[in-house]
Amino acid sequence: MMENNFLIRLYVIGFLLLMFSLGIFYKLFQIQFIEGDKYRKIAEDKTIKNFIAKPVRGNLYSTDGSILATTISKYDIFIDTKIISDKIFQTELSSLCEKISHMKKTKTVDECLRIKKGREKNNRYLNIFRNIDLKSLEIIKSFPILKHGTIKGGLIIENKVTREYPFGKIAERTVGYERIDENGNFRGVGLEHAYGNFLRGKNGLVTKRKISNGQWKILDNDLNKNPINGSNVYSTIDVEIQDIVHDNLLEQTINFEADHSSAIVMEVSTGKIKAISNFARTSEGKYYEKLNYAVGESLEPGSTFKLMSIISLLEDNAIDTIQKIDTKNGKLNFYGYNVKDSKEGGYGEINLMDIFRLSSNTGIVSAINEFYKNQPRKFVDRISNIGLDKELGIEIKGEPKPIFPHPDDKNWNGLSLPWMAYGYGISLTPLQILTFYNSIANNGEMLKPKFLERVTNSVENDYRFKKEIINSSICSNKTLKIINKMLYDVVHHPNGTANNIKSKYFGISGKTGTAQIDYNTDSINYNSSFVGFFPSDKPKYSCIITINKPNKKLGYYGSIVAGPVFKNIAEKIMSKYPNYLEFSMEEIERGLISNKITSTNQ
Repeated sequence: MMENNFLIRLYVIGFLLLMFSLGIFYKLFQIQFIEGDKYRKIAEDKTIKNFIAKPVRGNLYSTDGSILATTISKYDIFIDTKIISDKIFQTELSSLCEKISHMKKTKTVDECLRIKKGREKNNRYLNIFRNIDLKSLEIIKSFPILKHGTIKGGLIIENKVTREYPFGKIAERTVGYERIDENGNFRGVGLEHAYGNFLRGKNGLVTKRKISNGQWKILDNDLNKNPINGSNVYSTIDVEIQDIVHDNLLEQTINFEADHSSAIVMEVSTGKIKAISNFARTSEGKYYEKLNYAVGESLEPGSTFKLMSIISLLEDNAIDTIQKIDTKNGKLNFYGYNVKDSKEGGYGEINLMDIFRLSSNTGIVSAINEFYKNQPRKFVDRISNIGLDKELGIEIKGEPKPIFPHPDDKNWNGLSLPWMAYGYGISLTPLQILTFYNSIANNGEMLKPKFLERVTNSVENDYRFKKEIINSSICSNKTLKIINKMLYDVVHHPNGTANNIKSKYFGISGKTGTAQIDYNTDSINYNSSFVGFFPSDKPKYSCIITINKPNKKLGYYGSIVAGPVFKNIAEKIMSKYPNYLEFSMEEIERGLISNKITSTNQ
């Protein structure tokens, strides 16, 4: 009986072991054959992954080929000591150690000892070099063992990329930067961001296997896709002119203890921006490029807008240059608000030429109000037809839309028209103002400011960008001749508001601006400006200087604060063109040598 019970138990245990064995066998069969692909993929995903291969960002150049921003690559070199065959390791190790020690200025025996210890410990990520440049990398890739590449030689190369700006703080805000935010979107300012679509390139794909210490090693396979490096961008910025503008603007901003300032130089015939500088004061009283005020700050222009008002009057035949206008003892009143001239008592009865030379507020307001008070739409539409009420559409981010009231607006009132006449109640950026003045110098053709000269890519394709015309003719030739004379007289006529910046070398044409800001408070400040072009007879460059909130005790008129900066910049730039400077101002004014200048240049 007991023997039967023992046999039964034995059979049961044997059956259970058989079933358990069959279960294990089935599970192994299932894992290996039925679900094998699934588990192999899980294992592979933990040891093999695809990584994005970053392209090298293109360089940003000035117009003369100087580097404004560049990508510097540095390399770290490692060896996978485990993957190297015994034959290669034994026959080439000594030669490798000699090469390494020679480059690193270390002892050959120490390098060999370190590599041997790494192999004994199966070190698959042994560092050999750090922060190596591309030239050195190419030499290292030819070293013994390493010359066999990743699979046979265990060579591991890691690339580190940094962006460098050789000119430092000069044009810092204009050159700008570009970064990727937490959502993967590109953010930035200046040229770096504006032309990021050219500079960035396209990502590639690289397959890596996980090795020891959480490190990843690149695998050679057909799935790897090389990144496409970014294109090189050549801007219109002229480094020499930029340096001139930077130094002179900074000096005057410091001298007048201003809150902030900006300056732009534009090439007349092309609209190319040759220089932009911006400065702002810190709480410690130091200055740096905080914001791009030249592009992004919109303010009431004040007297520099009087030119637009005069063009409207001349184009509508509202007045001629001889007709006298009463400046009303230097004060006008509109609904309890005064318009005043800087000269106490005004200028008496003066014509349009003197209104502009003397920058008479009452004169220009009287003329505009007299002709347009019953048809304000005509004045505003004239401004719109020129294109002043529209954004320039530049690629650099941050340009605000110009502000101009319109008779159809709900807030249009009896002050709107007279205030517009002399540059209040409206808002423009320095670049928008300069674009208009540049059109005067460019025979009436208004051009879109141009920052991009050309783009070259890795296959040497060269894309050049042409000038863009905003308005082919802002006014008639008759009006153009008159206002050119007015702008010239501002500097060269004895009554001109900028007579103090007359150059003995060449003609300067332009307009002063002394716009009140914070005028609705007890503490009125000023935005001092000068905008114009040079040389007067054959304009090559236009320029605007704005210095915001200078210390009023030191001075605040545009002719005193901004004008001298304009003159210094103009003379230093024109010293590059001796053909303009070998003639006296008297000869240029009489127009006796225009043919000689043309012949000499040719």
